[in-house]
Amino acid sequence: MTACERLRRSTLSVPANKERMIAKALGLNADVVMLDLEDSVPVEKKRTARQEAAAVLSDKGFGRLTRAVRINDMDSPFAYRDLIELVEQAGEHIDLIVLPKVEAASHVQAVALFLTQLEKACGLSGAIGLEASIETARGMQAVESVASCSSRLESLVFGIADYAASLGMLSKGLSGHGEAEEFYPGHRWQYPLSRLAMAAKAAGLQAIDAPFGDFRDYEGLERSCLISAALGFDGKWAIHPDQIDSINRVFTPAEEDVARCRRIVEAAEEHRKAGQGALSLDGKMIDGASVRLAQATVSKWEEILRKEEGQ
Repeated sequence: MTACERLRRSTLSVPANKERMIAKALGLNADVVMLDLEDSVPVEKKRTARQEAAAVLSDKGFGRLTRAVRINDMDSPFAYRDLIELVEQAGEHIDLIVLPKVEAASHVQAVALFLTQLEKACGLSGAIGLEASIETARGMQAVESVASCSSRLESLVFGIADYAASLGMLSKGLSGHGEAEEFYPGHRWQYPLSRLAMAAKAAGLQAIDAPFGDFRDYEGLERSCLISAALGFDGKWAIHPDQIDSINRVFTPAEEDVARCRRIVEAAEEHRKAGQGALSLDGKMIDGASVRLAQATVSKWEEILRKEEGQ
């Protein structure tokens, strides 16, 4: 499965040391379940959480869910052990490794090289994908080089809370989107969102938005999803199970849009076979970019159907 085919409408983050929360997550409709070894796990529980994550990943209960693990950041004393133990114990069951606080292409390249060695040592045939979280001013400054630095990289994620902290942005105490409307005349995240989405799409990656902090504010969540979807994002992280359905709904193509895209794809194929000139449909000119967008929409819809049939 390519980066563009993997469903990432919703990614539910679950502490890797919370067995009951993980068990519940596997029965939900998230596209990705991410076992978190970083922020949600206390230092004294890092080692046991790593072992628990490896055991859970080997379970067959994930079905068509994408299995992801967020390791600790590269400046910590835990990241290298995260990679070694996870791959040695559960490498064949890991789809994605999420890298937090990426500030340079070298962060991704180092992990990619380490993974190659581990996969060879463990006799693994598949390549584990990577997802880079851009969470600081330095990371955003390097986002273009990060996006194109490794063939393992599948997506970029906007880490909103640490990004705001790195800039010293005024905060009202909420983590994530939704806190700026009362005191900022506009949408203060538009620049980093647009820059990250542009870097991701230029490199053929997906772009994933940060979570919405207030999980009880459903209207705010939907508004946040609509904004990031309008900017080209493919999905959003969730911090609470109740957010999943709203996120999936916004990032799922409408049936009428899918039908229109199918017509564009079919017309483009007939046009190619006939060797004709300019392509038009319903009196409107269709360029190459429109065809590629239609193909991506149809592919996403088909993957959603496959997931639903597999549940």
